[in-house]
Amino acid sequence: MLLAGDIGGTKTVLALFDESNPKAIIKEQRYVSKDYEGLDVIVRKFLQDNPCEVVSACFGVAGPVDNGKCKTTNLPWMVDEAVLAECVGTKKTRVVNDLEAMAWSVEILDKDDLVCIHKGREIDDNRGVIAAGTGLGEAGIWYGTRYHPFGSEGGHADFSPKSHEEDALLSFLRNKFQNVSWERVLSGPGIENIFEFLVNTYREKPAEHVVEKMKEEIPAAVITAAALARECPACIRTMEMFVGLYGAEAGNLALKLMAFGGMYIGGGIAPKILPLLDSDTFRDAFLRKGRFRDALSRIPIYVIMTSKAPLLGAAHVADLLAHDQPIF
Repeated sequence: MLLAGDIGGTKTVLALFDESNPKAIIKEQRYVSKDYEGLDVIVRKFLQDNPCEVVSACFGVAGPVDNGKCKTTNLPWMVDEAVLAECVGTKKTRVVNDLEAMAWSVEILDKDDLVCIHKGREIDDNRGVIAAGTGLGEAGIWYGTRYHPFGSEGGHADFSPKSHEEDALLSFLRNKFQNVSWERVLSGPGIENIFEFLVNTYREKPAEHVVEKMKEEIPAAVITAAALARECPACIRTMEMFVGLYGAEAGNLALKLMAFGGMYIGGGIAPKILPLLDSDTFRDAFLRKGRFRDALSRIPIYVIMTSKAPLLGAAHVADLLAHDQPIF
């Protein structure tokens, strides 16, 4: 069996995959991450409940991975590859950044797992992955003799406004945070930050029923649903800003990576707001890079629709490890 994991600040998903078909999930289990002291505790529990011989394993973890170790960004965990290898029972165990895991899935995703929102030009070249969810992740895929995904922590780079209103947003957020990164505006909490800015600076007035609903449910989900239903001006404007910022940072990443092979938009938010992403608001922000507009216009942009992309990517790495194929 192959063991794969998708580890985030909110949930941890572990799954067993068939060695003969590394896209076939045999058993999958979800855990609330904060309920456990560490990933090794969850792995031991999973394997106790599902006893089997694991040939290889890969875990995609939200946080910077350095020499097989990762201090998770949104959890008080230290994930250690050596400890996990002992838990699993095989030295063919790897810990990678969660966006790197997602990037590993790009070459094995089915066509139905992707929606193209900008056609561009299909060529073999570098690719980029950006994903807003609980946080903001970014990764690259270098094209040489083969595709080689690599993680980054670009979501924690400084937020850079491109309009007077976004200047005001940055100033507003500086009163809340010591450092205003792109993750502060491109994530679930980022949606809430933009909404708070628009409402507290009297730029938009929220619908009363939306405000009441936000007290009972996850605010970002309420804001998104109200914007899609066109029933709250503040929510509509929030998501317009969010989508514009998403396009701008996706374009920034595309430039840094020279990602002429394509940009891939992943994470939990993108599939839920596909009608908003498939818009001129996103595309214009992506392309608005001055003299490089024409170059960026040739880059195809896809939305990853499956939530299992990081898990499938981790399973792909585990499969490569099982067959002694290089991953670095």
